[in-house]
Amino acid sequence: MQLLAFPVLAALALGGFAVPTLSPRSNTDSGLLVETTSGSVKGFVNHTAPDVRQFLGVPFAEPPVGDLRFARPQKKQHGGIIKAFSLPNSCMQQFDTSASTIYTEYESEFLVSGGNSEDCLYLSIWAPRLDKIQSQQGPLPVLLYIPGGGFTSGGQASMYKIPDKWVQRTQSHIVVIMNYRVNVFGFPNAKGLEDQNVGLLDQRLAVEWVYANIGNFGGDPKRITLWGQSAGAGSVAVYPYGYPDDPLVAGLIADSGGPGIVSGSDVAHTNFTFLAGLVGCKGLSPEKELSCVRKVPAQTLENALSYYSGNDTLPSISFKPVIDNKTAFSNWTERVLDGKIAKTPMIIGSNSNEGAGFVSFTPEGPGEQALAGATKIISCPVASEAKNRHLGDLPTYRYEYAGNFSNISPLPWFGAYHSSELPLLFGTHSEYGGASTKFEWEVSYAMEALWLSFAEDPTRGTVRAALGNVAANPTQQSYFSWPQFKQGSADMVLFAKDNKLVQLVSSKSIDTSCSVS
Repeated sequence: MQLLAFPVLAALALGGFAVPTLSPRSNTDSGLLVETTSGSVKGFVNHTAPDVRQFLGVPFAEPPVGDLRFARPQKKQHGGIIKAFSLPNSCMQQFDTSASTIYTEYESEFLVSGGNSEDCLYLSIWAPRLDKIQSQQGPLPVLLYIPGGGFTSGGQASMYKIPDKWVQRTQSHIVVIMNYRVNVFGFPNAKGLEDQNVGLLDQRLAVEWVYANIGNFGGDPKRITLWGQSAGAGSVAVYPYGYPDDPLVAGLIADSGGPGIVSGSDVAHTNFTFLAGLVGCKGLSPEKELSCVRKVPAQTLENALSYYSGNDTLPSISFKPVIDNKTAFSNWTERVLDGKIAKTPMIIGSNSNEGAGFVSFTPEGPGEQALAGATKIISCPVASEAKNRHLGDLPTYRYEYAGNFSNISPLPWFGAYHSSELPLLFGTHSEYGGASTKFEWEVSYAMEALWLSFAEDPTRGTVRAALGNVAANPTQQSYFSWPQFKQGSADMVLFAKDNKLVQLVSSKSIDTSCSVS
């Protein structure tokens, strides 16, 4: 095990976090009125991040309602003035009527808040003030984030994942977060449809929108990194397979997810037909069934799915991405070896105790064996994709996150659970569960620096970044070179283990447990 030592850097004092609210300056301020293909977008600046322009709730697609329900998303037509002052509604959420988890009991800031709607295909943009961008060398790199949620829920309005303070601190990048349709609205798999994974097509349309418009916000369309976590990471990981010749993005970051979590089937389309029967559309031809379900109120449809699934009624039904051989495939390794994947560089990794986020909550926890088994839900698909990318000689940087901080993980068995790295990456870790330790700030700055350095130039061969709080003390810079992942070598970055900021270790312990070698 190789330990990389870094100087201890002082923590940057940040103000309290506040949900972005409507506090706009005059729209005549420079950079707060931006022309896009969707319309002229009015943004705002508020006191919580005074050097950040916020454009919250920008439509990138026509509302997927009526005949567009379950259909391929349609590009948003120019609609005049868009007042982008508040986070949009999340897409229709499948809710669980029974489960108690660490998120419902302790960490609700990971959950989405606010309303949900079928009219939900919006994205939000956080960018430095225009004069700050103009003082730099050219347009800024862009992180385009796909939220997680198991493909059944999720969205932008998640308090731990608001990036305004991060952009305020660095002034060196732009963050965009998208919504996309989930559960049956995003992955209907109905016999009468040509496209089954329309939620993945929503993501592609968001990429296309950002590529076409981000230059007007000060971003560089040639330096977009598609980043996601959990289901968002699975989406990022399958993306280069679906668009091998025109990915539009320069980099990929997959936090806790790989193609292996996108593996649904149901070739007979029985799930959709069963749900149709629950909402009064039983015994119809595929075309009439689809037409009938499109007329059911969105909340009625969502309630029927959620209550049926939440009661563990048999037969079980689910709506997640399926193998359609267009956006998702069954032969990932074969496609890599055949070159049917974009050669886009990728950061990919998992957390050491992912399983704590998947088990039912009890104060004492389920025990190490249960946690280890549940952790493989994520760690093994990540390990498989890292191996596939190594076989295809695709630039890959692998990590494991092991942070265990009491304000994020208040009970000892939580550890580095699923999603627990996100508050450190978004810079929100001190906002809800109490003050962060000096070491926690250092880990946060280090991870942010590496993610941003990768976004600056994913093709340069290694990721080099100043680790630590350079903003607080510019004279104390320590540079780290992240080696490309090679199966069997000690080149996986391990974050925050045993009070050590960064170590280079072998991935053998993960890969062996997953039978990946």
